Amino acid sequence: MAAVLRVRRAFAYDPRDMEAAASVTAHARLRQGRLLLWSLCIATFLVNIAAIAISPFLRDIASDLGVDLAAAGLLIALTSVTWGVTSLIAGSLSDRIGRRPVMMAGFLGLIAAPLGLAATWSFATASAWRLVNGVGGGAYMGSVFAVVSDRFPSAERGRAMGWIVTGQSLSLVVGIPLVTFAGDFVGWRGALAAQAIALLLAAMLVWLVVPAGARPKLVGAAAGPPVRTLLTPPVVALLAASAAERFIYGGVASYTATFLRDSYEIPFGPLAVALAIVASGNLLGSFVGGYLSDKLPSRQLLASASLVGTAVLALPLLLWQPGLTISVLLGLVFTLANALGRPAILAAISDVSSEASGSLLGINITFSSVGWLTSSAIGGWLIAVYGFPAFGLVTSAVSLAGSGLAALAWWLGRRPWDRAPRHGVEVGT
Repeated sequence: MAAVLRVRRAFAYDPRDMEAAASVTAHARLRQGRLLLWSLCIATFLVNIAAIAISPFLRDIASDLGVDLAAAGLLIALTSVTWGVTSLIAGSLSDRIGRRPVMMAGFLGLIAAPLGLAATWSFATASAWRLVNGVGGGAYMGSVFAVVSDRFPSAERGRAMGWIVTGQSLSLVVGIPLVTFAGDFVGWRGALAAQAIALLLAAMLVWLVVPAGARPKLVGAAAGPPVRTLLTPPVVALLAASAAERFIYGGVASYTATFLRDSYEIPFGPLAVALAIVASGNLLGSFVGGYLSDKLPSRQLLASASLVGTAVLALPLLLWQPGLTISVLLGLVFTLANALGRPAILAAISDVSSEASGSLLGINITFSSVGWLTSSAIGGWLIAVYGFPAFGLVTSAVSLAGSGLAALAWWLGRRPWDRAPRHGVEVGT
């Protein structure tokens, strides 16, 4: 027990130290919070693998369950449904009872779901377990960004959010290739069982680093405003841009492996290496995007530029098959462009209100899940009926729409009567 308490003190931050933290430099604050960010990055990495771990095995799962590829793709979409609904509830609930209880409840579903899926031979039962998976993921992701928002002031929040987005990116860079590689030895069922064990370890880590009880009360904060008053036109436009960005991310996460296998007939081993290279762009983009979002004058315009680049790159990536090497390099640049704007979107949304950060960031996860759901639902159908070029055209169109929405959020936010008021004083400011 004494050892556990020492670990808790090493990782956790004490909300009672807020006044002292006000005099610490930005660099020192980031250094003090690094253990927290590392831990949440690792947990987020494993949680996001849970959403897309089946993507390299869609054809194998379809064969085992007796369905076609489009139906197997719906298993990813089902997770997005409950993920989005749960995150909407979880964010608001974490504002009231604390972040840790909600996150730990989410881990229960995340651990049970892959074990249940690995044991089933029925598509109906598999669908039920994927719904449970979404409940767990929504509970965790609906709270984790709020933990970061509690800890870091606005001027540092882009880089801090970038760490959590990096955890998401690592699920593509390392997680999916690792799951794919494991599947080459133990099959998709064994790979999912191993994932459940890793999630159990992540749950223990989160329990250690995230404080128990209600979230820290902010210095000078009054009662938080109703969330509906924060959903001004610029905020709604930014949330819609977030949904568009997740549509693109979801499509890459769900169907890149299938695209490479169908286009070049490569086995699981080399496929894992190719996926790691493609997804490394997402990792680099998350780091750079977090830094730029704290340095550039407009986070919304950074997100808009990122989505323009994604729209342009989607066309050669999915409409052209010049060879495995060039396709992999195109995928790397594509994921880099896509990831640049994600920390900026999250930081801009969390700036709106300190008191309602959990609720508002939970709503963002719900919007993001709509993007995931749409991408997963129509992606399998488009690919099965019209091929990958059709999906590439749709991806490019959605990227352009998202870019316009992010730019609209910036333009609307310039007008004082459209700005949502900020309430209270953030921790560390």
